[in-house]
Amino acid sequence: MKQPRTNIWYVQSAASQDIPPPYYFPDVSVHAFVFEANVKAVQEYCDRFLNLGSKQERGFEYRAVPYWPYATLLFLNYPAMISAKKSELSDEEPNEGLPHGGVAFGHSRYEVPYSDRGIMRQREVFVAMPVIRYGLGAKGLVTETELEWIIPWIVVNKPWSCVCGREMLGLGKLLAGIDIDQGFFRNSFEGHVRMPGWKDERQGEMQGHYKFMKVSTGPILPTFRTSRSPEKSIATLLANSPVRWGMENMTGLSNLIDYASLGVIPTAMRTIGLKQYRDAGRPDKAIYQALVSCRSKYSNVRDLQLYDEGDVTIEFNRMGSFSNAIDTILGQPEAGQLSHFPGMPESEPATGRKVSVKAGLRFHADINYDKMSIVHEFPINPEGGTNSRPTTGDLTARWFRPFKGFFGRRPLP
Repeated sequence: MKQPRTNIWYVQSAASQDIPPPYYFPDVSVHAFVFEANVKAVQEYCDRFLNLGSKQERGFEYRAVPYWPYATLLFLNYPAMISAKKSELSDEEPNEGLPHGGVAFGHSRYEVPYSDRGIMRQREVFVAMPVIRYGLGAKGLVTETELEWIIPWIVVNKPWSCVCGREMLGLGKLLAGIDIDQGFFRNSFEGHVRMPGWKDERQGEMQGHYKFMKVSTGPILPTFRTSRSPEKSIATLLANSPVRWGMENMTGLSNLIDYASLGVIPTAMRTIGLKQYRDAGRPDKAIYQALVSCRSKYSNVRDLQLYDEGDVTIEFNRMGSFSNAIDTILGQPEAGQLSHFPGMPESEPATGRKVSVKAGLRFHADINYDKMSIVHEFPINPEGGTNSRPTTGDLTARWFRPFKGFFGRRPLP
C-alpha cells in the first residue's frame, strides 16, 4: 500500500525565484586570506548556535569545537551562476511546442527548467572556520566525528541571493555593496564591503550604509615590492618556479592550496544550517524544521598565485551593530587594539580593528553546490490539516557510512 507523503516537496514555479540546488558556477575568481581567530570566541559561537540542549530536550545531540585557531576570509566573483537541476518533464508528456514543455497554468511539470532561464552574476564575501563535530561516548567518537565548517556571516550583492541563500546554506545572507578591484600596484588586490548598520545603536537611530571592512595587498609573488625580507614568508618556497611546478604535478593544485593556506581554505566543505518553513497564519509555528547540510566543492582549480602575507592588510570597522559580527571571530578587543578606520572622521571614536594575516592567495575554480542532506528533522505535530512528521536523523560520519550496515541491529524484513 502506498504510504501517505509526510513531507513537503519543493514545487518549481515561475512565480517563485527560489532556485533549489544543485548549482554549477564556472570560472569563479577567488581571493582567500587566512588570519588568526580567537578560539574562545569561536567556541562561544558554537555553544550559542550549535551546541544547544541535550538529547532528551531535542531528540539528538550535536557538539562542535574549533578545529584550528584560524579563520578564512573569501572574496568570490561569480561570472555565471547556473542551475544544474535536470528537468523532471517526462518524454511521454506533450510539449505544447515550447522548450521543455513550456508553461501551463496549474501544472508545475510544464514550467521552463531553471537551466533554460539564463544565468546570473554575483559577488560574495564570507568568513569560514573549520570545526570538529564529535559524537558522545566511545561509539559516537568513532562513528560521528567529522570535520565541518561554520559561516558566522555571509554577504552578497544581489537581492535574490539573500532570499535564496537558505536553500544552499540554511541561513540568510546579508545584502551588501562589494567592490573587488586592483590595488595601488599592478597585480595587487583591494576589496571593500559596505553594509546597512547602526552607527552607535542609540534609541531612535536610523539605519545607514557604512563601510564594514577593507582588504588590500601588495603585488603577487614574485615581486621586489615587499615590506619585509621575503625569506620570512610562507610563500617563499612556492615562489620558486621549479619547486612550485613539481608540487603542482605531484599533489594537484587543490592540495597545494591546502598547503599554502594552512589547510583552512574550504576547497571541499559541508555546511550545516537550520532550515525552517513557518506557518503564514501562525508565524510562531513551523510546518517544517530540520538541520540540513550541503556540499561545496571546488574543481578545475587553476591560476594559483600567492601574496606575501606581510603585505596583506585586513581591517574591520567595529562600530555599532557591526561589532557582534566581528567579535564572534576575534573576541573582545583589548585596550589600545583599535585604530581609526579608513574613511571615518578622526573626531569619532576609533573603530578599526586589524587582524594578523597568515596567508593570502588567489585562483580560479569551478564550484558545485550539491549533495543536500538532512542531518536531523524535528517532529511536527499535526495541526490545521498538516500531516504528522516523526523525528528522523543521521549523524553518521561520511567515512563510516559504507560500513554502517555491518554494525548494529539489522531491520526486520
